[in-house]
Amino acid sequence: MSRMVEIEKRLSMLMEKHRHIVYFITEDRMILQSVFAEMADTLKGILQNSVDGTIGRILQTANRDALFRVATTNGILVDAYETFHLKERQYIPEEIFHREEGIGARREKVNLQVYPVFFLLNDFHIIRESVAAHFLKQFLWAAEKEEQEYKRYVLLFLVSPVFKLPEGFESEIEVIDVPEMDEEDIREYLLLEAEKEYKRDRNSFLRQKIGIVDQRRIEEVIRDYKGISNKGMQEITADLQAEFGSFFGRSEDKSGMEENLGRIRRARKKKVVDLKKEEARRDSTVTMKEPGSYVAGMERFLDWINEIKEEFLDLEKARQFGNEPPKGVLLTGVPGSGKTQAAKKAAELMGGLEGNVPLIQFRMDNLLGGLVGDSEANFKRCRKRIEALAPCIVLIDEIEKTFDQNSEKGNNDVKMNILTALLDWMQENKKQIFFFATSNSVANLRPELLRDGRFDMRFCSFMPTYQELIQIFELHMKEAQRRAEGKLYGEFHYQQTAGIFLKEITAYAKEHKRYMFYTGANVVNLITLTNRSIKRKMEKENQIGPIPQIVFQRGLLETAIGGYSQPYGITNSRDIVTFWLKALENQYTNAGGLDLFPFSAYDRKRKEFRKEDLPEKTNEYDAYMFQCISDEIKKESENFA
Repeated sequence: MSRMVEIEKRLSMLMEKHRHIVYFITEDRMILQSVFAEMADTLKGILQNSVDGTIGRILQTANRDALFRVATTNGILVDAYETFHLKERQYIPEEIFHREEGIGARREKVNLQVYPVFFLLNDFHIIRESVAAHFLKQFLWAAEKEEQEYKRYVLLFLVSPVFKLPEGFESEIEVIDVPEMDEEDIREYLLLEAEKEYKRDRNSFLRQKIGIVDQRRIEEVIRDYKGISNKGMQEITADLQAEFGSFFGRSEDKSGMEENLGRIRRARKKKVVDLKKEEARRDSTVTMKEPGSYVAGMERFLDWINEIKEEFLDLEKARQFGNEPPKGVLLTGVPGSGKTQAAKKAAELMGGLEGNVPLIQFRMDNLLGGLVGDSEANFKRCRKRIEALAPCIVLIDEIEKTFDQNSEKGNNDVKMNILTALLDWMQENKKQIFFFATSNSVANLRPELLRDGRFDMRFCSFMPTYQELIQIFELHMKEAQRRAEGKLYGEFHYQQTAGIFLKEITAYAKEHKRYMFYTGANVVNLITLTNRSIKRKMEKENQIGPIPQIVFQRGLLETAIGGYSQPYGITNSRDIVTFWLKALENQYTNAGGLDLFPFSAYDRKRKEFRKEDLPEKTNEYDAYMFQCISDEIKKESENFA
């Protein structure tokens, strides 16, 4: 199998290098079974001059598929953890190799008894460093003595999902970072399984279809199985065979074939996605997020996602245009404008009805370790896990804070190492991994993040317009009503309620010369505070029942004017202007539908908007927001080149 080519090459050089320990970095705890099966001849060749008698006959006569089982059954391959009593720290390798009774024998009795040649130690990373160092030191000493004095070669296989080796042993151990199974690995396994299925099939019609229909279906299964472990692949295949009689789609009669194929295909995809998610949830280096079903505004951004999702999900479609799968997007916006929710919506759109695109959040706190090198090792593990989940979306929320320059020097050095590794990964990424980064600031973004090749597009989400706020109000009032099981509000017209509030708050803002402009997060907070205030008042007055629309409208305005809910337009007006000017400077694309502040309409020389290129304002809220913010842009633009 193709992934075994490099492993076989490395193993064939062990005796020449005088290496007695092999460290497999992999989550596949059954990796040794695959190694024994695929490299039976290589392993026999390694040992042919160092074993004799019973062991030699056993190894030479065992076929490749049975070699692991035969070696284990006959005590040639043993569990090092149990054999050397690592739990009790009573390990003396020389006694294991040469004791007179039990497993092993003295040299003069070697032709009469079987002794261990291979030792397996799974989950090596969980052993305390001091214990591991002492054990490795003793094992190497005893193994070298065996080789020099008795011409007998022994091997210890360490298996672990992460690389964790005591200092000083790096040059003594063959470290192999096992790659995930590729297409050739999966194809070989599936063809063997398909052959077994056909041998069990008595239907002559299906036998005539071999080589046409089946090859196409096998290729479909290969695409589905990418990224799962050998064990997981076997489990899913067995489940499908038990449920449908086939893992790739066979039917007992011609008429029912297509319907059966569809059921098997849907079941297979679901099982694969569920397995990937389950494995990811057990991994401390990644955080799974649920896709979201709604986001208000951002029509241009969502239109772009719909345009590229086919290329993302179908590699052949992308390559028709000479492209690799889309790499990702950077969505920068004022705080509370719905960037994270947009990432969840993108995951839902790309996953389609079957939801086959997991959303993983990249979190620095999942990677930072206490010991030198732990964080970098965790990143490698995280990358491997994410690549196994492909196709998937990786959310890097508030990326400017994740890789800030103001943290303590030690942590900052580690973060910069991880940033470098992440940027290399993003640049080289040719898998179906879509990086979705969000940022609250354009100014604080590192310039290396803005280089072409990291993201396909850069969108900015500015202050929501009147119509977008209407949608946001409606979404969150409906959500509050749903959580209250339909008992919070009376007969409501949600859009009308939102429209009346925006009209009233604009009139108030103009009269008092205030910037009462809202983000999505402001709206959620305003609705929450209003609901709470009205319900408490109703309880004090012994009023029972849902909130009437007129009462809620009045409550919204009272909460907003009373200062209990401060909109972003009041507290951060200067940041809004700075954000827009920086987005203009870095050539972002507006994520929303109606662009009140189009970059193309801004005359940099005169430092003002060309009125003839501006969209028409059909309501007082948009008109007043444009007037206030455009005046501030003109003042602040003097500080920008």
